[in-house]
Amino acid sequence: MTIAGPPTQRFYHLDALRAVAMMLGIVLHATLFVLPEPEILWPMHDPAAIGKPFYRIVIDVIHGFRMPVFFMLSGYFSALLWQRRGLRSLALQRLKRVGLPFIVACFTILPLSVGLMSWMSGGVEPYNFPLWVLPLIWLFGTLGHLWFLWYLLFISACFLVAARLGVQFRHPVAWWLAIPLTAAVSLVMVEPVFGSDTSIGLIPAPAVFVYYACFFVFGAYLYQGNVTVSRWWTVALLPAAAAFSVGYRLLSQYQVLLDGSESETTFLYEHLLTRIAVPLEVAFAWLMCFGLMGLFVLVASRASFTWRYLSDASYWMYLSHLPLVLVGQWLAIGWPVNHHVKFLVVCVGVTGIVLATYQFGVRYTFVGNALNGPRTRRREARA
Repeated sequence: MTIAGPPTQRFYHLDALRAVAMMLGIVLHATLFVLPEPEILWPMHDPAAIGKPFYRIVIDVIHGFRMPVFFMLSGYFSALLWQRRGLRSLALQRLKRVGLPFIVACFTILPLSVGLMSWMSGGVEPYNFPLWVLPLIWLFGTLGHLWFLWYLLFISACFLVAARLGVQFRHPVAWWLAIPLTAAVSLVMVEPVFGSDTSIGLIPAPAVFVYYACFFVFGAYLYQGNVTVSRWWTVALLPAAAAFSVGYRLLSQYQVLLDGSESETTFLYEHLLTRIAVPLEVAFAWLMCFGLMGLFVLVASRASFTWRYLSDASYWMYLSHLPLVLVGQWLAIGWPVNHHVKFLVVCVGVTGIVLATYQFGVRYTFVGNALNGPRTRRREARA
């Protein structure tokens, strides 16, 4: 069934925001070797960064809003494609643009990333497994950085079923239910970090699934409800900063208590500090979604080849960046320079390399077609 929609329109500001959300994945993973304390699931750590909280703040800020923004945009564009081309086209697009890259990456990029982690860590826990496991590592409880594609496939399937059953996403009840529901499911999580729990296994964690599904559904509501994003939404970034500042301090205090005496499986609703901090971290996620949409209306609402190019490239950049980040960190960790310099070199170097591979080996090939659809070289388009 095809539902007639509005005339074709390009949402340039949302393209730009999606590109930034995806590329921040490189920054997020680059911070993991310069955190103030060693990360359990990361194979290396720069001793010069011990006790210096700057990159803990950086990673919590990014983790707190990046995936909520991504899933909200996914819901928005899913509703757009459904209205313009129908459910069948939406289903085929999700299989081609999400399902196929996910499967291919599970047998290529993921084993390479985990293999590098195992080698760099010396095969210690949790990397003490035989090499034959690597091609099927996704079956053994880790999807690595590909987890969000798996969740997106599940959420998209639920969206397709709901739409097939006649559910519409125009009613403003989506506004009033999605926001408190994210706070409710966050309280039954256990990780004292800004944002959702980490869930990289094949079986989605129910609380994490519902958390991101709320942002997806709200994105669909923004499109079907014909909500106009205003540049004045940018002011939401100010209360978002305040929510992060207070919530981060509370979670830091709770982390100290947790390290000292409490179980790591303590639900967040079980402690006073987290009962206050969780609503603040949820408020931060929503305010950042609104504020960033307003900001990008302000700075990227016109047609721009650069933003469109980065929007296309960012998907490949995220899929392929992790092995390069690991190699870059391994090379940089022994340099006799400040750890901030090491971090910047890894970020800039990896970004440049993956952009080059996209331009010369992906964009105009069958891989680029699968990720973004066919692209024409600018000189051919002008001709």
